[in-house]
Amino acid sequence: MLIATLTAWELLHEESAYIPRSDLNKRTTDYFMEKFTSTLMDQQGLPLYRLAGTHMAHYLDNDTIEITAPDAVFYQQATARWKVVAERGLTNSQGDEIDLLGEVIIRQLGADSKTSNMKILTQNVRVKPRIKYAETQQPVTLLNSFGKTHSIGARVYLKDGRIELLSQVRGNYDLAPEP
Repeated sequence: MLIATLTAWELLHEESAYIPRSDLNKRTTDYFMEKFTSTLMDQQGLPLYRLAGTHMAHYLDNDTIEITAPDAVFYQQATARWKVVAERGLTNSQGDEIDLLGEVIIRQLGADSKTSNMKILTQNVRVKPRIKYAETQQPVTLLNSFGKTHSIGARVYLKDGRIELLSQVRGNYDLAPEP
């Protein structure tokens, strides 16, 4: 699917070089997809991340792609480790940065009972999918089996499973029951 998308984009991009300059100022969609899924693989053929959505439209005037209901899954050695969903997304045709807009939920996936319930609730997150990194300057609520933590801003290192809460951090924690 990704190869077909890139091929279509390349063909349309070549044709767009011949469009009169006055027409470039109009906000026009040169291609779109409904209910799409795109997977980026590493050099060994293992998935790095999968991006899906209900609608995707590419705008020729500024080479941006708008995504409705983006849903991304990030993999570590072919195992799904993080899921990120949002209301809307905005990126360029290279997809090196994705701005997730509106409500965003970042959920850590896994079998460990301490982390499998971890969920981050926030808004307006910038994701760099190739390096598995996400950041926001908005208020953040981190929920896990130990309690709830609030902060302003966060950096999420998806590859390492590390989260930095940036400022005004406060939380409520439940002690684990004694055996």
